[in-house]
Amino acid sequence: MKLTSGCGAALCLCLSFLLFSGALQAQVPAAKADSLFRQAQELAYKGRYKYSRQLGRQVLQAIPAYTDATLLIARTYAWEQQYDSARVLLQPLLQKSPARQEALLLLADIELWSHAPEKALSYSNSGLAAAPAAVPFLLRKARALYAIEEYEDAATTLDMLLKQEPENKDALKIKAQVQQALRVDILKASYQVTAFDQHTDAWHLGALEYTHQTSGSKYLARVSYAQRYGDKSLQGELDAYPQLSRNTYAYLNIGASDKKLFPSYRTGAELYHVFPHVIEASLGARGLFFPDETVVLYTGSVGKYFPKKWLNFRSFLQRTNNEWQTTGILQLRQYLKSEEDYLTLVLGKGSVPSEQVGFREISRLNSTRAGLDAQFRLGKKYLLGGTFTYEYEEYAKDSFRSRYTVGISVLNKF
Repeated sequence: MKLTSGCGAALCLCLSFLLFSGALQAQVPAAKADSLFRQAQELAYKGRYKYSRQLGRQVLQAIPAYTDATLLIARTYAWEQQYDSARVLLQPLLQKSPARQEALLLLADIELWSHAPEKALSYSNSGLAAAPAAVPFLLRKARALYAIEEYEDAATTLDMLLKQEPENKDALKIKAQVQQALRVDILKASYQVTAFDQHTDAWHLGALEYTHQTSGSKYLARVSYAQRYGDKSLQGELDAYPQLSRNTYAYLNIGASDKKLFPSYRTGAELYHVFPHVIEASLGARGLFFPDETVVLYTGSVGKYFPKKWLNFRSFLQRTNNEWQTTGILQLRQYLKSEEDYLTLVLGKGSVPSEQVGFREISRLNSTRAGLDAQFRLGKKYLLGGTFTYEYEEYAKDSFRSRYTVGISVLNKF
């Protein structure tokens, strides 16, 4: 079909108008991109992450190559612990320069926050390959090395950083933690007393413990003293926590006593493994050999590490008088200034006591307990600990009592 010259001119005019209008609409949001991005930043810093992401996406619709907006959206996901969503946005930026360095830095943070220090170390090293003296990457590398217990390498990395910025507060804080970790010997003295609401003499328990730490493993020697039921008793123990692989370690225990209160001999073994998402599980057993009785406690635990928190549940299974008795203990720990400063809430239900001293204690029928443990740093070398526990126990058939335990401990790291 042929068009007249008038119709052709009109059609060309319409097409030109539509093209011009589309170009104009594309230019308007592009011109406002910087303003929208600044608004998105302000919303993010105020904690309004959802609205910040909405503005960030508007910026990207106008200018898809606006990498600062992509980085901001990824940060808001990371701050909300939506790490997978952040990773999806950041991976494509690793192929772009200069956004690659900022993406590597944020990915290193994300892996540290999600307790994957090996990945954080890899991203940090990639960043340092392009900028060997970059302070932000040196800082992340030091944190990752500290997390995987490579303390000497962490100290070397921090020395490189502090030569450039001697007053860097974050680096100085990590350096103090590394120096503490490099102290491989610990001497601990502890004492606790247990009182009852009935006419029962107070129980006393004291211990002196020496710990030697190596790379990934630690070994303990302990001497304990107990006084109760008119008797006094001594026990010696050796504990070992050998590292079997990156995510697996074991607990081994052996002990002997003078047979007055403590078991004549005791043994223990447990296997621990750290699964993805920083979930730790264990399975093991304890053997307590008294002169006339042998007690076997089967035990297992499941724990989860969160930022500044630790949640753990441990169970015991014990066969007594042809019946199985169960005990459950829940711990919720809040870390304070460091991993060595904390408060722990302890809740428990069941027969197995926290300290397995005498057979009469272990053979009680049931107990409900609640307690609070705490530990605080005193200077560079010392830690002070304290504990308080209340228990309502059935120590014999239809016989109940309350018991209160208060304890204190002092640690010296050298």
